[in-house]
Amino acid sequence: RGGRGRGGDGRGGGRGGARLAGACKVSADSDIQKVSGYIAASVRSQQPAMVLAISDVAVNQAIKALALARNFLMSDNLDLVAQPRFPEFDQNSQTANMQLDLQAKQTRIQLDDKVSATMCVSQRSLPSAVAGAIASTAREGKHVTKVSCMGPQAVLRTVKSIFLARRFLQDDSLDLSFVPQFSDSDNGLTVMNFYVLAHSPAGAGPDAPPSTGAQQPVVTNAPLDGGASTVPKAE
Repeated sequence: RGGRGRGGDGRGGGRGGARLAGACKVSADSDIQKVSGYIAASVRSQQPAMVLAISDVAVNQAIKALALARNFLMSDNLDLVAQPRFPEFDQNSQTANMQLDLQAKQTRIQLDDKVSATMCVSQRSLPSAVAGAIASTAREGKHVTKVSCMGPQAVLRTVKSIFLARRFLQDDSLDLSFVPQFSDSDNGLTVMNFYVLAHSPAGAGPDAPPSTGAQQPVVTNAPLDGGASTVPKAE
């Protein structure tokens, strides 16, 4: 069921020029502090900016800026969620031309205690396979999937996977948004965690994702490099 979906609505393409005119454009050498400050200010004003990036390094910078902006918003008890678009994807699946729609949240989203599935993405992972796994967990009622990755290519593939998973879920009356957050690996490297929230198509993520109750997390420690559409349970 992974490859279903239509490209006719906002999950398939970009928005009009009026919205793009006020967008936050991130490049490979953008100052992350300035970008994150701009994003945080736009969320505080209840007019969150659209974020644009056109290369894997720029996408990585944009996601870092979102994660840092969330830190800036902590003292205001505000938060944000994002939904990705790749307007050129149907013409070129290798595109790195990304758009992020942001939505302001009036309270902090509590994440770690609600994670019901985890997976890792590498620079070799296939976005379609990762997307199938994310979509499968959403269909199973697992409301928060944690996807971890390191490096620009892995980050780009993760964002593209979420974009594709949104398409796969259209016929299920489900949608996805994500919240980025930094963490440190055991060897001291910085990991980017995407908390992928499953919800109804009406809004970009709940203020508080539904509780997953006593469900045991589904875990995969290996990158999703093959064609599997489901995440194996840990032994």
